[in-house]
Amino acid sequence: MNHEGNLPEEKTEVIYGTENIIKINNELWSELREYADICADKNVPYSYTAIPPVAIAFGQLQARGIRVRIITEITTDNISNCKELLKLCELRHLDEIKGNFGIGDGIYYRASAKSTETAPPPLLICSTLKALAEQQQYFFDMLWRKAIPAKKRINEIEDGLKREFIETIQDPRETLDLIPKLLSSSTEEIQLIISNKETYQLFENEIRLTGLLKEQLREGNHIQVIIHSEKNTKAHDPADQFDNLYNLQRDYPSQLEIQHITSAVYDRLNVFISDRETIAIIESNKTVKENIESAGDLVDLLGLATYSNSESTVSSYATIFDTLWIRSGISIDD
Repeated sequence: MNHEGNLPEEKTEVIYGTENIIKINNELWSELREYADICADKNVPYSYTAIPPVAIAFGQLQARGIRVRIITEITTDNISNCKELLKLCELRHLDEIKGNFGIGDGIYYRASAKSTETAPPPLLICSTLKALAEQQQYFFDMLWRKAIPAKKRINEIEDGLKREFIETIQDPRETLDLIPKLLSSSTEEIQLIISNKETYQLFENEIRLTGLLKEQLREGNHIQVIIHSEKNTKAHDPADQFDNLYNLQRDYPSQLEIQHITSAVYDRLNVFISDRETIAIIESNKTVKENIESAGDLVDLLGLATYSNSESTVSSYATIFDTLWIRSGISIDD
């Protein structure tokens, strides 16, 4: 877009009072020539469709050919207002939005704290600082790519559908924080593949993996664990290398089962499956494993992780696990 020669003075001000905020927003909307991008909390859809002076001015944007994109949190309480918004703009959903901001024509920036259901927020920050508008535009575009289409979210609510997700996690610490969350969500069964004794020791040191499994066993869950072992490992060695796990098995012999595989394919793969509904697939960093004595931080053993409840993804790995379980053979009793 080209606004050269017609740019407003760069300044920032704070507007107080409901009437003043409505007035200045409506004035801005009347001045827009190309677009408005808005990220708003769950109360704003009501304001844009049911508060007369706001709804009238907002509705005129579409009539003037102004492209409007809105990101908000669509809930059971505001779903009817969001359906109305869909007639007037492009709408997407993002969970737990706090506060509100918007950019108009790449020039005008507006921001406010959380609104109430029936009124605009008590103050509004207005700015025409070019650097700030560009920064917030970048932030909005990033959120827009993460948000899901409104129609999909509405269908989830109305049809009671489970939302599928696939997340990629690169920070090992975030991956470690994820494991307790995944395990605690289980109500029936858990399947694990552990890539090697070093990664198992990391899980023990950082998140007390055996303790987490014990909590789930107490809740009545059935747990199967497949451990990757080196080909030259003697039958009695695994119990020494994974002693905490085998001690737990002795306490819960009917609920906790352990088997071993030697396939090199699985010396870098850790898999956590909860109730065959949610999965975390965590790579082990082979380079760090091979130089474990000189590694500065055991957490570096963890590589890229994938977290998902995608039915096809979970089902595929659950099938792989079942196949490995049948084919694997070394157990504590062998």
